[in-house]
Amino acid sequence: MSEISETDINSNSAPIQRDGGLLDSVRNSALQRFVAATLFWGTGHQLINVAQGYLLFELTGSTLWLAALGAAVGIPNVIVGVMAGVLADRVPRTRLLKIGAVTAGSPMLIIALLYSADLLQPWHIVVGGVFQGSGLAIDWISRLSLLPDVVPKKILVRSISLDQSVFNGARVVGPLIGGFLLGAAGPGAAYGVIAGLFGMAFLIYTTFRPVSQVVRAKSKGVIPDLVEVIKVIRERPLLRMNLMFTAVNALVLGGMVFIIPAFAKDIFEIDEKGLGVLFAGVGIGAVAGAMTMSWTGGVRRAGPALLITDLLFGIFVIFWANTSSLIVALPFAFLLGYFNSVHVALGIAVIQFNVPAEVRGRVIGAYEIAWSGFPLGGLASGSLAAIFGLRSALTILAVGLIIFTIIVASISSRFRQSRIE
Repeated sequence: MSEISETDINSNSAPIQRDGGLLDSVRNSALQRFVAATLFWGTGHQLINVAQGYLLFELTGSTLWLAALGAAVGIPNVIVGVMAGVLADRVPRTRLLKIGAVTAGSPMLIIALLYSADLLQPWHIVVGGVFQGSGLAIDWISRLSLLPDVVPKKILVRSISLDQSVFNGARVVGPLIGGFLLGAAGPGAAYGVIAGLFGMAFLIYTTFRPVSQVVRAKSKGVIPDLVEVIKVIRERPLLRMNLMFTAVNALVLGGMVFIIPAFAKDIFEIDEKGLGVLFAGVGIGAVAGAMTMSWTGGVRRAGPALLITDLLFGIFVIFWANTSSLIVALPFAFLLGYFNSVHVALGIAVIQFNVPAEVRGRVIGAYEIAWSGFPLGGLASGSLAAIFGLRSALTILAVGLIIFTIIVASISSRFRQSRIE
C-alpha cells in the first residue's frame, strides 16, 4: 500500500495564499470546533495545575513533594512524547486526541472519589501526575499535528494564534474556577469538574472531520522514523534552536507554576481564591500576547523575536519572584505571561512552516519533549526551594534562561537573521 501524503493538499512548495484576515479565520467552522475542544481541554489542565499543587502542599507542606509531582508529570511526558510523535504520523490524529482525553481525565475522577471517601494520600496525586503527563503529551502532539489539516495554510498563523488565545483564555478561566471550587466546595468537586471537562473535549473530538490526515500506511520501522526526524531537525537551524529555546523557557515557566501554591501560602499569605487570581494574572497576559499575534498575523523575523521575548520573560519572572504582595505581583505576572505567550505562538509557527507534512507528528513529538521542561521545572524549582528558598529558586532558573538567551544571540548569526516565510 502506498503512503498517503499531503503533498497535493498542503504542500510546503505550494504558493502561499493571501491571508484573509482575522475574520476569515474566525468564520472557519472546523477551526471553531477545534478551539472549542481546546477550551475544555485547556481548562481541565489549568484546573489540574491549581488543584494538584494546592492539595499536595496542603497535605504535606513540603516543596519536595511538589518536586516529586514535577518529576511524575515530566518523565512520562518525555517517554510518551517520543511514542506519540511516531504514532501521530501513522494513525488518525483524532483517535489519539480521544486517547489523550481519557488518559488524563480518568485518574482525576478517581482522585475525586478517593478524596470524597477520605482515602486520598499524597502518593495518589503523584500517580495521577503520571497519567496527566502522558495524556498531555498525546493530546498536545496530536492537536498541533492536526491543525494544519483543519485550516487552509493562508490562515494558519492566525489560526495557531487564535487557538493559543483560547488555550491562554483557559489559563485565566481555569484558575479562577479552580480557586472558587477549592474554597467553596473543596478538592473533590474541583477534581470532578476536571474529569467532566475532559469528557466534554472527548465528545467534541468525535465530531472532527479534518480535510486530510497524514497516515503512514507503510513504515521502515520506529528507529528509521526517529532517525528521519532527527535529520529534519538537524537540517533546519531555526527549528533546532527553537526546540532548545522551548525546553529552557518551559523549565522556567513550569518552575514558577509548580511552586505558585507555596508562594501563595508562605509569601503572599493568601487563600484559595487568591491562588486562582495569581494563576489568572499570568493567564490574562498570555491571552493578550496570543491575541497580539492573531491581530498582527505573526512576526516574520522569528529569530530576533524569539530572542527578545525569551529575554523579557526571564526578566519579569525575576521581578515577580521578588515581590512581597499580590497587588505588586499581578502586573509582573501579566507581563511575563504576555511575552511567554508571544514566544510560544512564534515557536509553533516556526514548526508549522518549516516541517514537511509527512514528518510533522514526529517533529511535534520533539516539540512536546522540549515542553517536558515544564513539569521538570517543578522538579527543579521544588528542589532548589528546599535548599535556597522560594524566591532564590525562581531567580536562579530565570537567570539561567537569560544567560542562555544572551549566548545564543551572541554566537548564532543565522538564528538572529531567521525568518518565517
